Amino acid sequence: MGFHYRRFLGAGEEKPKKMSEKEIVKRLMAILYPYRYYLLLLLTLALIRVVTSLLMPYLVKFMVDAILKVDFQSLTRFSLYFLAVAATNWLIGMGRVYLTSWVGHRVMYDIRNLMFSQLQKLRLSYFSKEPVGNVVSRLTNDVDSLGNIITTGTIDIVSDIVTFTGAMMVMFTLSPKLSLVAFSLIPLIALISYLFALRARQAYRLTRKKIAEVTSRIEQDIAGAAVVQTFAYRKKLNISEFERLNRENLQVNLEATKTLASMSPALNFVRALGYALLLWFGGLLVKNGEVTVGTLVAFYGYMDMFFKPLMMLTMFYGAIQSALAAAERIFEFLSEEREGEGTVELSDVRGEIVYENVVFGYEPGSPVLKGVSLSIKPGEVVAIVGPTGAGKTTLINLLLRFYEPWSGRILVDGVDIKKVKLSSLRRHIGLVLQEPYLFSGTVLDNIRIAKPNASTEEVRRVIEMLGLKEIMDSLPEGLNTPILEGGKNLSVGQRQLISFVRAMLIQPKILVMDEAMSSLDPFTEARLQRALRKLVEGRTCIIIAHRLSTVKLANRIIVLDGGRIVEKGSHEELLKKGGLYARLYKLHFLPTTISS
Repeated sequence: MGFHYRRFLGAGEEKPKKMSEKEIVKRLMAILYPYRYYLLLLLTLALIRVVTSLLMPYLVKFMVDAILKVDFQSLTRFSLYFLAVAATNWLIGMGRVYLTSWVGHRVMYDIRNLMFSQLQKLRLSYFSKEPVGNVVSRLTNDVDSLGNIITTGTIDIVSDIVTFTGAMMVMFTLSPKLSLVAFSLIPLIALISYLFALRARQAYRLTRKKIAEVTSRIEQDIAGAAVVQTFAYRKKLNISEFERLNRENLQVNLEATKTLASMSPALNFVRALGYALLLWFGGLLVKNGEVTVGTLVAFYGYMDMFFKPLMMLTMFYGAIQSALAAAERIFEFLSEEREGEGTVELSDVRGEIVYENVVFGYEPGSPVLKGVSLSIKPGEVVAIVGPTGAGKTTLINLLLRFYEPWSGRILVDGVDIKKVKLSSLRRHIGLVLQEPYLFSGTVLDNIRIAKPNASTEEVRRVIEMLGLKEIMDSLPEGLNTPILEGGKNLSVGQRQLISFVRAMLIQPKILVMDEAMSSLDPFTEARLQRALRKLVEGRTCIIIAHRLSTVKLANRIIVLDGGRIVEKGSHEELLKKGGLYARLYKLHFLPTTISS
């Protein structure tokens, strides 16, 4: 039994999406919009810093010329100007770095909140096909990749463009002839950038995909650690599979690095070529008296401002491609279909449940339920039994709207549950699973998940109603006993008891138990059974179980087989029929004689 969290190897692998850069940028702008004034301030600081940076080589020109003219008064004046500009540049740079970091972290905070909110609203079917590691990778690695570029990169691009433009203008003002040396290299830089761009995005898309697969593999091994440690063959196979994935991750990262590495030396060579041409041609102009030595020195500084932004813009393109690949995965996740929300509020729930010709399956073309029709009266206790895979738990999945029927409908008190608000529907249904999940915290914290404002006394009353006071008090710290992630420090039986208290805390009109006592010892089960006989009065109760003691709580038993209802009736009636229920009863409940 248990809920369907299916995992298929390779099912979570993504095919490259065709989301356009324009669409990505548009969605990013929506996220950045609340920070528009901070970004405007950042841009202003960046532009002021560009101006101060452009002034510094110009002041050096006058300082060098003053030295050559032995004009120490001018040298002192321009040196003081230079120090003032440098100090301003430093202060603005410090403020800009802090503000950029602040905005970047806030944006990452917002994106993660958006994604986590989306995570809470996704259909359960999404988790059936998507490996957990993939989801974790999107909330961590992809957000980091995008966040690192979204503010710093945006401001740097503008700053580099303004620096490049400003350097060109000053260079042309100082010496049009020397400017031609620098400008002549632009086509060569553009060609290198274009060739790099052709390979970059695909390479970075693959790196995002592969790190997600590695994360997913690690998550699976941690979740299945007990199985892995028990079976030596599985351990060897897991190591082999991880080595393969890790090797593929290494290869795609090396390819991305190779793409980046092949561009950087090429740009540095062009830069060195530019400096060599500048000094050679500039030397001729100085010799001919067309420019001063100070102008040549200043020009050398501006050449750095000319080449560095070009190189950074090209290098930055790789980071942009990595961020775009991450953004594709993030926005793909944010675009996943959410649970359908109705508008109707259920009030004064009586607990009538009707399934009308319901057809549903977890995979296209493979229905699990094949036209199931079932009516459960208010206050009726119904047990659903059948072989494994008959569709018992699926009926519960659909009632809670974890999935939607392919056809047919489900009614609660005559209202189609598709029209009901999810919070309203689930507020009236208490659910106890075979293997309930507990969160990190205390026993009390986990019980209060059902009703956060419940007092400790209210919780204790429910525990006493269920006859579990002695058992709960026997825990090391009672209700304040710490619980590890998933309830690892508790037995399955203890987790089931906590789940019972949690379900009954909301006093549901509909109680669903899916193999809810399968891990209880006979003594505890008997005690809980006695309490439940009273507690189910006035409540509609659906029981999925194999144990006869649990099934006997039911007024009526529904037998499922192959996705269809094949028998209905009381325990005694079904035994007399001698059908599937009678065979299951003999198989599960009667002593087996082994003859030699």
